[in-house]
Amino acid sequence: MFKLRDISIRNKLVMIQVFTSVIVLGIFFAVYVVTDVRSYKERKADSMLSLAQVIGTNSISTLEFFDNETAKQILSGLHNVAPEITYAAITDSSGKLFASYSKTTPDSVSIPPALNEKKSVFAGHYLFVRYDINRGKEHFGKVVFQVELSELEQIKQYKYKIATILLFIALAFSFGIALVIQTYVSKRLLSLVHTMEEVGKTGDYNKSIKDEGQDEISILTKVFNSLMQQVKENQQRKDEFISIVSHELKTPLTSVKGYLELLDSVEEKQPNKQFVQKGLENVKKLETLIRDLLDVSKIQSGQLQLNVKEFRVDDLLDETISAIQMVTGTHDIIWENYLSNETITADRHRIEQVLTNLLSNAVKYSPGEKKVIVYSKKIDGELVIKVRDYGIGVPKDERLNIFERFYRSKDMSTTILGFGLGLYICKDIITRHNGRIWVEAEEKGSAFYFTLPFRKIVEPADVKTVTVSTTG
Repeated sequence: MFKLRDISIRNKLVMIQVFTSVIVLGIFFAVYVVTDVRSYKERKADSMLSLAQVIGTNSISTLEFFDNETAKQILSGLHNVAPEITYAAITDSSGKLFASYSKTTPDSVSIPPALNEKKSVFAGHYLFVRYDINRGKEHFGKVVFQVELSELEQIKQYKYKIATILLFIALAFSFGIALVIQTYVSKRLLSLVHTMEEVGKTGDYNKSIKDEGQDEISILTKVFNSLMQQVKENQQRKDEFISIVSHELKTPLTSVKGYLELLDSVEEKQPNKQFVQKGLENVKKLETLIRDLLDVSKIQSGQLQLNVKEFRVDDLLDETISAIQMVTGTHDIIWENYLSNETITADRHRIEQVLTNLLSNAVKYSPGEKKVIVYSKKIDGELVIKVRDYGIGVPKDERLNIFERFYRSKDMSTTILGFGLGLYICKDIITRHNGRIWVEAEEKGSAFYFTLPFRKIVEPADVKTVTVSTTG
């Protein structure tokens, strides 16, 4: 169903301008046509009354001497003087027809009763005129004309045509002016909207809009800039807090882990040993979280550096898959499309971190399933790694958002634990390697891809990294 609120502001501005122009010009042209027609009627009525007066004056003697033939001749002369008169009649003082002239059948002439009260009456396509023949106080009769208004119809048609042409011309100008005006207004609004969308997608709160106007759009722009500044400051405070807390927790957690490992080595009695091992498991989880928080802090401050060197792809995949397989007893991790003797130049530790995260997620988010498949290919000078699971999948509207910091899927946030940091770190690592990372839906589950170039790593803008040239 058509809804006005669904139309863009750009089109609304054009519609308002054009609609207003239609109303104003319509009223103007209506007044123009009506006034012109009325003026024509008044002139026509006056001219016919003057002619009737001439006929009436010349007919006084014919009425006095009952000279019907002369009166008829006078009326017949109207054919040359005023051919638009289709019927003319002279009546005597008693109201009886004295003489008449008609282009059509006289019986078809119908004199409006209102003519008895008025000197001229417009009825349909005719003008009826009455003139009383008097001399002093003596009344001799009257003259009646029926005048065909074909000329008036032609004038109306002409006026309507001119008005329509002028209306279309005016609308064209109005539409052009509306486009210019709306471009100025909507361009500023669209700039604001696009900036908001970009901030929403990239999380870059350094964006601001320059607008030196004083209208409502300028006020909205200033509010947006102020909001971005507040968000940026809050983000900085949060990053500082994360960095401080992460560093402060790292030292005592290391001590706790050391004591628990010592207890685990000397404690043999159950269930005490089980309690110690549970404590170690949770300490390892905290270590992982703190490591992720430290990586996020480094990413935000631009201090995450890459230790780039050459290594074999198959060795990395084999070691990483074996490590994950050792800690999961629910899934078989299958490696297909085995790459032999392919080397790549990258930060081995960071790429292993990406693989570990993707494989751990594949296991975590496919409960009840039995396998995870890893594919490795070389396509167009790039290493392509695919991690395929058969789990709950990623909703279409969340496939871009899941790589954002602290993002948690609405459907999984209450059932599966996590902080929404892993994929964010993975994306930054792959981006720093000039690669790409994304997710695609499968018939069941999902597949995460990332690519790495078999070429020199070029330092991206605003990213600190170690650059190494290769010939691979």
